[in-house]
Amino acid sequence: MTCSDGPAWRRAATLAACLLLSALAGCAAGNNGAAVMQQQAEAQVELARLRDKTARAEYSEQAVYLGLIRKMQQDGLYFASLAHIEVYVKRYGAGPEIQVMRADALRETGQDKAAVAAYQQLAATSQGVQAAHAHHGLGLLAGRQEDFTAAITELRAALALDPVNPRIASDLGYALMRTGELQEARVPVMQALELDARNPRMISNAVVWLMADGKRAQANAMMHKAALPEATRSAIRKEADRIARAAATRDRVTGRAAAKPTTPTAAVAALARPLTVIAREGATP
Repeated sequence: MTCSDGPAWRRAATLAACLLLSALAGCAAGNNGAAVMQQQAEAQVELARLRDKTARAEYSEQAVYLGLIRKMQQDGLYFASLAHIEVYVKRYGAGPEIQVMRADALRETGQDKAAVAAYQQLAATSQGVQAAHAHHGLGLLAGRQEDFTAAITELRAALALDPVNPRIASDLGYALMRTGELQEARVPVMQALELDARNPRMISNAVVWLMADGKRAQANAMMHKAALPEATRSAIRKEADRIARAAATRDRVTGRAAAKPTTPTAAVAALARPLTVIAREGATP
């Protein structure tokens, strides 16, 4: 037998076999029991060391590949990420993190039916933050279909599992605003702002809420401090008008009295400090 090149695990097994054969050959030649036992022990130690080294190398390669896919999605390359996800799953299996990225990629590439199935499976089989991510994804898909009642249900489930996630809180606030629940939206919107006060997404939703609630001076001051471009400000004003109409309609239907003005939160006051952010156009989700 010769110790040949090949994959790391194969080389480890071959080397171990070589070492064990050498040990047995020593036994046949000298019949020295102590020496043979020592050689066998050394062979086992070497095999264990090589296996450990191989496992570390494979883990490193797996982590690098996972990071590559994550970076693709951060850069918006969701179609490309799907192709690499398929390769990753065949090579390493479908762990929870890759399942999350696959569901996100399906959603971002417009494959809503497949995305719903992927998120539902993830929600049923995972816990904690990963389950929260699944419910969040389902909420975003419901919002895309203008089903904000279903979106609220999913987003509340997500926030219960991950209560300090500003994106979930902000999206829940937006969904509540779209159903006319303006005052109920205040808490998640302002929570999101306080959790991530320099994020343009959170700022935009907070400005929408302030305008819809009649606090236009505060909203304009916040947009000025956040240096929001005029196109974004115009989109925010239109969104705030739509939400104010939805809230008024809901109040008429339910016979609810007009809500009393609310006191600005600490997060709104904190935005008096200069900010250097540029918001994306429009509100969320």
